[in-house]
Amino acid sequence: MVAKMVTVWCKYDEKGSEAKLNHIEDGWVNGEYPKPIDPSFTNQEAWEKSDWERKYAYLDEQNKVLSVPPAYWIK
Repeated sequence: MVAKMVTVWCKYDEKGSEAKLNHIEDGWVNGEYPKPIDPSFTNQEAWEKSDWERKYAYLDEQNKVLSVPPAYWIK
């Protein structure tokens, strides 16, 4: 099994009380908010003004998000 590192982005609602899943990005991103993947996505520029929660995770071969990497015992 191969696991891929991903960043899980959760966006807080207008009240700032609850963060809901927005999207998953390849790799581990260090920023405070997700950046547009292309300049043509002008609606994503407003993301800078929103409150975000970033979590690092792994994505398995069935596209399931894992909080810790899979481990295998080797004899």
